[in-house]
Amino acid sequence: MVKIQKLYSGQLVITIPKRIAEYEGLEKGMNLDFKKHKGGFILEIKK
Repeated sequence: MVKIQKLYSGQLVITIPKRIAEYEGLEKGMNLDFKKHKGGFILEIKK
């Protein structure tokens, strides 16, 4: 399950499942791009 939280500063934080992050080799602080796609969006990993 993906969660979106709003910090006191107004910044939004997206949390993804740990297994997905491990599978894709994601680490804390990495940059991801959002791209609009039909009825949703795609996350593109910037490596």
